[in-house]
Amino acid sequence: SGRLAHTPIAVYYTRRVQWLKKPARVIGSKPCPKLDPAAAGDLLFGMPSPETVAVIDVGSNSIKLLVAQSGNTIGSVAAIFAETIETRISTGISQALPSLTEAAMAAGCRTITELVRLAQGYQPQALRIVATSAVRDATNAIQFIELVNEATGLEIQILSGAEEATYIGKGLRCDPQIAGIHNFIQMDLGGGSLELIRFAHGQIEQALSLQLGAVRLTEQFIADRDAALSAETAARIAAHVSEALQASGFSFEPNAAPLIVTGGAFTVTRAVLAAQNDQTIEQRSPVLHKQEITRLKAALMALPLHERMAVPHLPAARADIIPSALITIDSVLEYAARDRVTHSFYNLRYGIAAELLS
Repeated sequence: SGRLAHTPIAVYYTRRVQWLKKPARVIGSKPCPKLDPAAAGDLLFGMPSPETVAVIDVGSNSIKLLVAQSGNTIGSVAAIFAETIETRISTGISQALPSLTEAAMAAGCRTITELVRLAQGYQPQALRIVATSAVRDATNAIQFIELVNEATGLEIQILSGAEEATYIGKGLRCDPQIAGIHNFIQMDLGGGSLELIRFAHGQIEQALSLQLGAVRLTEQFIADRDAALSAETAARIAAHVSEALQASGFSFEPNAAPLIVTGGAFTVTRAVLAAQNDQTIEQRSPVLHKQEITRLKAALMALPLHERMAVPHLPAARADIIPSALITIDSVLEYAARDRVTHSFYNLRYGIAAELLS
C-alpha cells in the first residue's frame, strides 16, 4: 500500500486550533479490516447524557472524526480530538446515474474503520457516522452502508440536504465568535454540494443544498485536470453557479447580514492565504476579503496541477479541485454582493456532537 502525500491536516483541540503539517494516514489498497465486534457494539448505545461523544462525517472529498465533550457553557461543544483523512469517495459524482466505485467504497470503509478505532481510544458513550452528498446521491449507497456495517458493526446515517444544512447551522451556533450574532447567512462548501442557510433572530429562516460542490463541478467542467485552467472554462463554471443561485430562490438579504463560511474549501483558502504571509492558520484573521479570494483564484488557475500541488498549505489531494472551489466562492460573493466572509471551524460535526451531548 502507498502512503499519501504529506499534507496539512487540521487538528482541533479544546479552545484552539493548530494547523499541522503531518503525514496523512495510510489508506492503502487492502480489504476493509474488521473491528472487534464487542468493542464496536459498545459504541452503538449511548448513555442518557453522554460525557464524551464521537462523530464521523463521510464527506465527498474527505472523512473526518470529531471527539467532543460539553463545553463550559450550556449548549457549547469542546473538541478534544479530531482527525481528517483525505479520502475522495465521490469520483463519478457528476454522472447521470452517480455511483461509488469499488475502489472508493473500499478506501472509504478502511478510513471509517481507522477513525472508529481512533475514537474508541477516547471511550465515547455515543458515536454517530453520517454521510452527505456523495453517498446520498449514489445509486449503490446501500452497498457501501452494508460494507461499513460488516466491518464496524455500525450504521451510517445518510443525511438529506435539509438535515445536512440544519446540522451545519447547529454546529456554527457552537462557535463563540458568533455567539452574539443572531442575523447572518452561512455558506458551507464541500466536494458534492453547497449549503446556504439564512439565520434570523438566531433561528434558521431558509436553508438550501445545491449541487455545486468542488468535486462535482470539477468533473462536470474540467476535462484536463493536469493543465492550467482556461478563462473560458472558469467563465462556464461561474455562469453555472450564478444560474443555480438564481434558480434556487435563496435570498442574501439583508445586505447587512454577515456571511459566515465553513467547509474544507474555506479552511484551505484561509491556510494558503496565511502561508503567503508566513502565518499559521490561527494567526491569520478569519475574515477573508473578496479581493484576496479573486487574486488567489487567478493565481491557482494559472498553474498546472503539479505546480499547484507544491503551493504551501494546499493539500495535494485537493489541488485538482481548488480552482472550481475558488470560482464557486467568488461567484457566490459576486451574486450576493458581499466583499468579505468570516471563516469558522465549527461545522456539521459540531452540530451532531451538540445533539448527542444534549
